[in-house]
Amino acid sequence: MIMMKNKLIDHKVLLLDTTLREGEQAPGVTFTIEEKLEIVRKLDDIGINMIEAGDPNVSGDIKEAVRRISKEGLNAEILAHCRARITDVENAASCEVDRVAIFLGTSEPHLKYKIKKDESKAIELVSQAIEHARSQGLKIRFTAEDATRTNREFLFNICEKAQDAGADRISIPD
Repeated sequence: MIMMKNKLIDHKVLLLDTTLREGEQAPGVTFTIEEKLEIVRKLDDIGINMIEAGDPNVSGDIKEAVRRISKEGLNAEILAHCRARITDVENAASCEVDRVAIFLGTSEPHLKYKIKKDESKAIELVSQAIEHARSQGLKIRFTAEDATRTNREFLFNICEKAQDAGADRISIPD
């Protein structure tokens, strides 16, 4: 139970593992597909609820690993990361994952220099990607990348629009 706004709420803690996605971002770290399968089987055995399998848009090898992981018949929910692009969502959906984690850089530097879009266009991209993922039968987590440097009002707005479009989870990373 947790206390929110002076009200007790029944709260369930779920464990999410990012070893495959975040782990391979460390210099010199790479896993073969067989190593990834061994890792996810062990994670599933110890009761991890959600496993981030990777971003299938990065490479053919990662896509194949994500696809094979999703076919393992694990108890854990399998997630694929993808940018807020319809083509990325379609590629992730083709791997038969349970959920996509759609991300978009929301801070001013990301909007201005990385994706070269204004706030309204960013909201449109996120909403379209989420709606497309829903049409593919996927569950969706929206990740507001670089959230701690994002204008607070815009951050709340884009997260609200993501929920309106169908995201059932919101991630606010720094």
